[in-house]
Amino acid sequence: MISSVNTAVCQGVEGVPVMVETDIGNGLPQINIVGLASTVVMEAKERIKSAIINSGLEYPRRRITVNLIPAGIRKNGTHLDLPIAAGILGAMGYVNVDRMKSMGFIGELSLQGDVYPVDGVLPMLLGMWKSGIQKVILPVGNMVEGKLMEELSGGKMNLIGVRDLRECMAAVQGKEIHSASAVRSMKEEEIELSTETMLDFADICGQENAKRAMLIAVTGRHGILMMGSPGCGKTMIAKRVPSILPRLTDEQVVETTVIYSVAGKLDSRKGGMKIPPFRMPHHSIGRAGLLGGGNYPVPGEITMAHNGVLFLDEVCEFRKETLESLRIPIEEGAITHFRQGNAYQFPSKFQLIMAANPCPCGYLGDSERMCTCTVTQIANYRKKLSGPLLDRTDMLVQMEKVKYEELKDDTSERLSSEEMRKIVESARAFARMQGRNVPNGLLTDGEVRKLVISKEAANLLHMAYSRLNLSPRVYIKVQKVARTIADIEKSETIQAEHMSEALNYRMTMEEVY
Repeated sequence: MISSVNTAVCQGVEGVPVMVETDIGNGLPQINIVGLASTVVMEAKERIKSAIINSGLEYPRRRITVNLIPAGIRKNGTHLDLPIAAGILGAMGYVNVDRMKSMGFIGELSLQGDVYPVDGVLPMLLGMWKSGIQKVILPVGNMVEGKLMEELSGGKMNLIGVRDLRECMAAVQGKEIHSASAVRSMKEEEIELSTETMLDFADICGQENAKRAMLIAVTGRHGILMMGSPGCGKTMIAKRVPSILPRLTDEQVVETTVIYSVAGKLDSRKGGMKIPPFRMPHHSIGRAGLLGGGNYPVPGEITMAHNGVLFLDEVCEFRKETLESLRIPIEEGAITHFRQGNAYQFPSKFQLIMAANPCPCGYLGDSERMCTCTVTQIANYRKKLSGPLLDRTDMLVQMEKVKYEELKDDTSERLSSEEMRKIVESARAFARMQGRNVPNGLLTDGEVRKLVISKEAANLLHMAYSRLNLSPRVYIKVQKVARTIADIEKSETIQAEHMSEALNYRMTMEEVY
């Protein structure tokens, strides 16, 4: 008898539907899995055999052939254990094979027959939903993640959480699974997003210029580089950025949750990613860790920062080839890995925030401590920040050491994160009223040419373009920053003062070259 069940595999961050065909025929007892299965899938043979026997079910002493359709797609993942086991039991007649044809299965099996949670459930559910599968059996441990899929389908997709193989067979036969419903009820209470403790900008003494620059950068989603001596507050400011980021839209929640699901970084207690991600990789990270990759490509840090922030602290300590690899993802908003004829695309629309010391010792230009670096050391240190990379960075802010008097300022007079976030949201709402539905940092060149600029601001930009020898890319970016400043000031036209402030962030960057 031949049985067919449905499942899916992850290709990048996309879920691709897969059909598992199982045939039990005459021949020596063995199981063959065909259809470009990985080593992990091939090892499922022994897990499945022990799981079926230890669940009190009979394992066929005949020749078993398992075919994974489509055969041209590479399959990887322990989540194929459950669909293969269900296919074998269906072919043996334990359940109605016609009932199984319209169902999906996801789950890893233990030798005892327990069903363990797996990574990448959300994209696989999305893939099956698009192919018309409306009923899926999956591990209880993945039910919180599955709740988001139920919401996306408007409650039309029926997900059943099971603990072991016997519960799976009972669910196929239409029996009620009490343990699953009890766990789902418990998880629904845990999924409610509590107010997370975030660092507040009100805690930062002084550095009002840097806070202003960061407010502009977050509002327009501009890349920014903070440069200053050690201890001046660069990292403190960057770590408080999440507190002023606007919350993710429903579409962005799904996109971000899919990425974290594939990477195995999703918090099983909270369900979807409702807060923009903030990634802060160490400077020792390699290209693979930053960009992603592998035989079966997985997301890197730039993809994990999608719809959020990528913060590179001590950016001049990163390897130069690692930094240079960011140029195309920053420009394109995505990265594609090619493996054995297949293309795996990962989104990477993130806001880049960088922090660096002005020199190896960190005290170049410091008013209190003398720099001990040679001219050659400083030049080699700054070579890590190449011209093309700085061209793709919209703003630079020079930070100085906080004075003692500023440490004693009244905290009530400092701008808090809540106030700054309201400014960000208000400025973005103003931009939407003007017909711009994306942050200014993501505007196309054609959209930038349509921006309304006053005559004085245009003359100022023209003069700066000639004197600073700006590139056409920088010419566009200065206008984007100026437009963001105008949005904050609720001005429909980019005025001279807006352009002047935007150019100021660019002029300081020319000193880094």
